[in-house]
Amino acid sequence: MGVKCAALLPHPPIVIEEIGGRELKKAEKTVQGFKKTAEEIAEFKDELDLMIFITPHGPVFRSTASLIIKEKLAGDFSDFGFPKLNFKEKSDAKFAEKLLVNAEKKNLHLQPLRNNDLKNYGIDQELDHGIMVPLNYLEEAGIKLPLLPISIGFISYDELYKIGQEIARTAKELDYKIAVIASGDLSHRLKKGAPAGYNPDAHIFDEKLLQYFKEKDFDSILNFEQELVEKAGECGLRPIVTMLGALDKLDVDVEVNSYEGPFGVGYGTIFIKPE
Repeated sequence: MGVKCAALLPHPPIVIEEIGGRELKKAEKTVQGFKKTAEEIAEFKDELDLMIFITPHGPVFRSTASLIIKEKLAGDFSDFGFPKLNFKEKSDAKFAEKLLVNAEKKNLHLQPLRNNDLKNYGIDQELDHGIMVPLNYLEEAGIKLPLLPISIGFISYDELYKIGQEIARTAKELDYKIAVIASGDLSHRLKKGAPAGYNPDAHIFDEKLLQYFKEKDFDSILNFEQELVEKAGECGLRPIVTMLGALDKLDVDVEVNSYEGPFGVGYGTIFIKPE
């Protein structure tokens, strides 16, 4: 029991057919990478109990990571002009509460967000686009499982890694088989006109990250040169670090399924399974 598979998936709403329209062709590699990765995860769907999403676009706090504890989760793409594109999903409060206890025992900063907390913070939907974009492809591949949304915090990479370790520990203790999805885009500064501006060194971050994955050199990912991370203006490293924590001490196969940056933001799709 424990982690059966994991993936890095990007989250540009433009790769959803209804939203992207003609622009979709510009991100064809990413669409194919999504489909391939989703199919690989789908091979485990009959064994899996839960999918855990690590997102950089949910309720993100400076001093803590957070997880939403509710039995039902909902979200839609109204922020992108498509309110009819929506998701209603089951969650797993039992797993969430156990994870919370395990994190507290290790003094890790993981904040529960229950109904009242969500209201107090003005969070009107539990699923953000960091979850819904990958979910769109996973459901198209026939995967319909309960999911748990965890948002990164601006805490240390070391602590995020340890939260990942507690995710795996919780799965083992509850006898769950889980998939861990890190939702993240890579550099946001690949070309002039990119969303976060242009940095001529930004591409190096993406190239190094993909190389480290191919070589299974996770230590280098965990100790990424901070100056380069800042030049890239990425949103994927913290979700990746948390996912790697969940894979701690496992021998894994890594498959980089696609990479491109058609709009100045790097999109990578990567599938990982323990050997």
